[in-house]
Order: sequence, then structure tokens, then C-alpha cells
Amino acid sequence: MEAARRAAAEAPPPEPSIIPPFACPYPLNHPRAGVLRFPCALGCGWSHEEWPSAEPFTLPPVPLTASPAECSRIQSEHAAAREDERKQRIEAAIRRHFVEAHSGEEPPARTSWGTP
Repeated sequence: MEAARRAAAEAPPPEPSIIPPFACPYPLNHPRAGVLRFPCALGCGWSHEEWPSAEPFTLPPVPLTASPAECSRIQSEHAAAREDERKQRIEAAIRRHFVEAHSGEEPPARTSWGTP
């Protein structure tokens, strides 16, 4: 436990992001459960929705001779790349919205969830 606390204390601060905290607008029994809604940080009513569970699930190619550590590394890199694509897609939607609806304003950057 102590080692985990030290590692967390020594970790670099999170990178600033324009992605606001998301909301889950649909209950678990709804057909669109799992949708993540990213509202405009200025509160104008616009939002961008992502539905991660509706994206096609793909596995990276893993050589038959790969060790368990190599399999884990390949899968982790694949997951990180998919998450980076999602982040870029959300940021692009937010930037387009600010150009179209809030001309001249920049989306506010946050360093952690809920902290401008």
C-alpha cells in the first residue's frame, strides 16, 4: 500500500484537456445505456455523445509465439491507441462546436475532472 501511495505522489500531474466531465443520460435498462454525453463547458445546451460499447470490438494481431508479457503489452498498446482515437474525436467535436457557436472563444482546459 505504501509503495502505491508513493507512486501516486510521484506521478506527473494529468495533462490539461478541453474534454469536460461526462454524464450518462440513460438508465441501465435503456437501449442506449452506456452513452457518454460531453456537454459544452459554457452551458449552451450543445453536447457530444459517444457510445463506446457500440464501437466495433477488434483485437490486435498477436504472434502465436508471444509470451504472456508480450501479449499484455500488445493489448495494452492497442487499448491505449483506441482511447487516444476517442479522445481526439471528442476534442475535435468540441473544437468544431466552439468555432461554430462560440466564435473567438477557446474551450476551457481542465487538469482533472471537474477542475477548470
